[in-house]
Amino acid sequence: MSFATLASLPPRAIFDGQIRGHYAHLEKVTVGEVHLNAHTTVPMHQHPHEQVTYVLSGRFRFTVGDQTTVLEPGMAALIPGNVPHGGTTLTDCRVIDLFAPVREDYR
Repeated sequence: MSFATLASLPPRAIFDGQIRGHYAHLEKVTVGEVHLNAHTTVPMHQHPHEQVTYVLSGRFRFTVGDQTTVLEPGMAALIPGNVPHGGTTLTDCRVIDLFAPVREDYR
């Protein structure tokens, strides 16, 4: 697939269905548009993938390692592999997540 409207792809539930994302995959990268309701907690977790979380809309209190900030539209969290991260949305949020290597578990 050379082009995709992420939001039109079938949703994938993550974190026990609290979060729904629409993901597309290449050989070495996964990209997703993720919708989070206000006051949703993304539990602290880690994985071997590098991750970029870019906020399109909303406010998201987010922690990467020992640093915490409130992400707002236009801001990104840059998450190295195997670094604990997570947070809580302060409002409804829409983010773009990028993962490398590809998230096979999100296919």
